[in-house]
Amino acid sequence: MKTSVFISVLVLFAAFTSCRKDDDTTTPPILQLQLGGAYVSDSAVLAINDTICFAVHAEGISSNLTYFKVDVVSDEGSSTIYDEGMNSKTFDATKIFFKGIADEETFVITVMDYNRNTTTASFTVFRDTLSGFGSIYHFSNLVLGYQNNASAGHYLDPVTGNIYNEATVSGQESDVDIIVYFYLSSGTPSPTLVCPAQADAQAQYPSIADWPVQNATLYDYHTSDYDLISAAQFDACTNDSLLLAAYNPTFVNQKCKFALAGKIIPFMTADGKKGLIKVISADQADTGTMSIEIKIQQ
Repeated sequence: MKTSVFISVLVLFAAFTSCRKDDDTTTPPILQLQLGGAYVSDSAVLAINDTICFAVHAEGISSNLTYFKVDVVSDEGSSTIYDEGMNSKTFDATKIFFKGIADEETFVITVMDYNRNTTTASFTVFRDTLSGFGSIYHFSNLVLGYQNNASAGHYLDPVTGNIYNEATVSGQESDVDIIVYFYLSSGTPSPTLVCPAQADAQAQYPSIADWPVQNATLYDYHTSDYDLISAAQFDACTNDSLLLAAYNPTFVNQKCKFALAGKIIPFMTADGKKGLIKVISADQADTGTMSIEIKIQQ
């Protein structure tokens, strides 16, 4: 009888502790930042556009992780420069960003679980006061052909201004950051900028799928859509100050639609070089061309 009672108590205790564990919906995730050594250090002093690299490890406790984001806070305000969704117990990643022009920037990393519990961690970097603005390359009258144009090249290296076609791009694939094509977006003509890593680029130019390197360029479509940079500002730019200030990492994509004449489009290459594209002309047929002018960091 005593043995039976003891076993019953154990069963009840196990059931109680199991229920408590299953009912845990408020314990926030674990978040660990890896800084120092090969990664950026907290309170590091960096030149403008220096690399900011850090590693993240997170674990969901009461439920799976569902969201990860990186915000940058400075005197200019706060902006989300990266976010992604997930549904996993753990999350590990190494992230690379670049020092902006603000004197002080705090990177705030946040993870959230299914129960909407959040955990944050942060570090701060400072601008080297001796760090000035850098030189730029400037290329005008760059003519790129759309997917069904057989005479003009489709693939642009914005650092050299070289344009390649299917026959000449061999051996230069790793230098290509910008590609153009034309399509109808919900019936509206859209001259479009893409990059080798973007799915539409590979659909329009199937040979890209076999390239040894497929660069991922990011275009700031928000600045383009709302005409936040004028042609006069572009023309007056002689160093990378405007290039750095114009690029907003909150609204970026590997594809920029409606690249019409007069548009100014900030971009960042896979190597972290920032630039501006001014669209001079853009035909509205897939056999046509797009003529652009580019300014990019050296």
